[in-house]
Amino acid sequence: MMLLSDFFEARREKRIAAAEAAAKAAAKAAAKAAAKAARAEGIAEGEARAYQKYAEWEKRRREAEARGEEFTEPLPTPQQQNNSKE
Repeated sequence: MMLLSDFFEARREKRIAAAEAAAKAAAKAAAKAAAKAARAEGIAEGEARAYQKYAEWEKRRREAEARGEEFTEPLPTPQQQNNSKE
């Protein structure tokens, strides 16, 4: 036979478990959002770096052209940019 105190204790434990599950879900959602934001920031930073490398290359190419020199430097590629970090 279940006592009233047992009923209240079971109800309390159920509420605690539900609150813990909700907190865990909220933490997971927050972590996912933070990861998504960090990824977007990284992509934007990478695009900016690639554009800067291309702009610098284009400037050198135009300067060489203005001096009447042959410009043989290859166009920067993502692979070349990755290798320059190492």
